Amino acid sequence: MISPVEIASETRLVRDVVYEKLKEAILTQQYKPGHHLVERELAQLFNISTTPLKEAIGLLKQEGLVVTRPRVGNFVSSDIMNSLDEINLVRAALEGVAARLAATKITEAEVNQLYETIQEMEQYTKMLDTERIIKINAQFHIQIRTFAKNNYISKQIESIHSFDRHFRKIALSHLDELETALKEHRQIYEKIAAREPEGAELTIRKHIQHTIMRVKDRS
Repeated sequence: MISPVEIASETRLVRDVVYEKLKEAILTQQYKPGHHLVERELAQLFNISTTPLKEAIGLLKQEGLVVTRPRVGNFVSSDIMNSLDEINLVRAALEGVAARLAATKITEAEVNQLYETIQEMEQYTKMLDTERIIKINAQFHIQIRTFAKNNYISKQIESIHSFDRHFRKIALSHLDELETALKEHRQIYEKIAAREPEGAELTIRKHIQHTIMRVKDRS
């Protein structure tokens, strides 16, 4: 017999999967602002019960991506761009702090790890292998927050990783952006490796802000 704990754990797993899929659909505008999220239809689409679906929608409401109209239902927020702008401001600030901390705490062995990641990024950029670049790009940012050695900051950044992945995927899908991304990541590495906290924070903030601007220009 399945225990209540196992059932709860499975429900959370389903909720998280649905949450990510719905968020991706909203961020890519498969579900445009004002779109009615009909629970019955979505439950049939994902072949799940309404319990994990309601929980997933609840998480999206907390992030400002979904709003509830009393006695009508749930809808994709019409203020989604404001929400995204604000989330990206927070993301830039958090990753900036992580880079600052990494620059003060990083060991020589960790500097070498970051360098190896940059080398891989350069290799895949020359190959125009966007799929691998996206993965190694994500690894680079994960390494920085790991080397920051601050669990609170790391968890805060992880809480908005879906937005980060969304913007990174769009930005790196354009071949002419690959060299720019490589250059910016190399600059971040150099500041951290040189143990320059202020420079590391400023450089990664600018990188994130520039990425967002480039994505918007192409939208």
